[in-house]
Amino acid sequence: MTDEIRRALCKHNKDNPSLTQKQLQEWVHSNYGLQVSQATISNTVKRSLEYLSLAPERGDVKRHKPAKFPDLEKSLYEWILQYQEHVNMTGELIIEKAKKFMKDMYPVDTPDFTFSIGWLGKFKARYGIKNFRRFGESGSVEMEGMEDKLKSIRDKVDQFEMKDIFNMDETGLFFRLQPDHSLATMQLEGKKQDKERLTVAICCNEDGSEKLPLWIIGKYAKPRCFKNVNLNSLNCEYRANKRAWMTGVLFEEYVRQLDKKMVGRKILLIVDNCPAHPKIIEGLRNVELFFLPPNTTSKIQPCDAGIIRAFKMHYRRRFYRSLLEGYELGVPNPAKINVLDAMNLAISAWTMDVSANTIANCFRHCKLRSTDNMTFENSDEGGESTQELQNLIKELGYRNAMDVEDVLTYPEENVVAQLLTDEEIIESVIGINKDDIDEEDDESSTMEPPSRNEAIKAAITLNNFLLSYEKTTPEVLTMLRKIRDEIQGEIDFNKKQKTIESFFKKHS
Repeated sequence: MTDEIRRALCKHNKDNPSLTQKQLQEWVHSNYGLQVSQATISNTVKRSLEYLSLAPERGDVKRHKPAKFPDLEKSLYEWILQYQEHVNMTGELIIEKAKKFMKDMYPVDTPDFTFSIGWLGKFKARYGIKNFRRFGESGSVEMEGMEDKLKSIRDKVDQFEMKDIFNMDETGLFFRLQPDHSLATMQLEGKKQDKERLTVAICCNEDGSEKLPLWIIGKYAKPRCFKNVNLNSLNCEYRANKRAWMTGVLFEEYVRQLDKKMVGRKILLIVDNCPAHPKIIEGLRNVELFFLPPNTTSKIQPCDAGIIRAFKMHYRRRFYRSLLEGYELGVPNPAKINVLDAMNLAISAWTMDVSANTIANCFRHCKLRSTDNMTFENSDEGGESTQELQNLIKELGYRNAMDVEDVLTYPEENVVAQLLTDEEIIESVIGINKDDIDEEDDESSTMEPPSRNEAIKAAITLNNFLLSYEKTTPEVLTMLRKIRDEIQGEIDFNKKQKTIESFFKKHS
């Protein structure tokens, strides 16, 4: 079966979910005259998302021959994404760069491989690379006047409902940053620890009804703190490369994953002209990419208009509160949180603290729609939250404390992507395999899972504390009871039924 037939089969199965695999076999035979096995039907249906997202141009492909040097091709593709806006790509240039990558990636025993025209055609087909003509000089001309820029944006945005307009943007996060002008005080041992960074990708829709799970990019594929942790339980995605930056390959993965999630919807994803955001991603069915004009994101991108600031404010508030708690409990060096700690703080700040009103107000402030008669309540990220953060900074007792605005707009923190060198491109593809463990985290950063009995005792202690706490609400206690039931259920119902003999110990 060609990919076009497989795609048609998956669509037919999606439209008729009650059909059996035998009936699907008969459907393929009656429509295409092909006799296929039930195993083929089963394997095709399992990969429905993949086939439904294939570009129509790939419909005549029958077999997918894997690339001989997949890491090399990924590096080459990342290089094209990085430089296609700056260089006129030709087949000869791609082949020459492929030869250079071959020498760089296999310097000892360089494989004897011919990058022929046939290879080039297959590489372009695998990655959806086509010939495009550059028209005029629009790429180098600055648009005049913000209103002229907004008009074309509004024409597009007005075609979608508020719930179907999304904005995605990345921000750097110095996740151990303390609010002190001096980076060499007794509390901080140097600049390196203070400027450990993550990149956080934030995405939400216009009315604030959907805050998509964060994508967090770190430097290491498998930090030691991830040991014994079920990452699937976290409401976020983690990726890694040497610089903890967004890359074109990661951005494409992000968009394709979003496209699969939005089945049955048609959404507009607004992004900026970052070098790591490739302009063309083939085969998208549910997501339409819309790129903001250059040099406008600080004015008309909702995430830049206050959403990211609100996220960072709540992250810092939670981090500084944990510092105070650490000092009170006598925790050694509570400021040196690991990546998992930072992820938990970031997830809480995004999912629990940044409000729908804040998001809606930021979209409205950017005036992306022609008409907007909706009114919104004041957001909770205003003066009250700013004052709370300032109070926490004062409580930490720094000799030379920063102002809140300096903490939230820390220099260099928002650098999330730059044009990569060839070496950095290769590292972004294969380099993370060399350092699977975060070397800066000591052994204490490994989470040792507590026993079920310890978990139950902790739940009882927390329950007793909340019963004596005057601000406890019934909803909080209900959630705690559900948690305790979940833990208790693991003990009571996952064991075999006990007999009378099981209560007596055997003595040898």
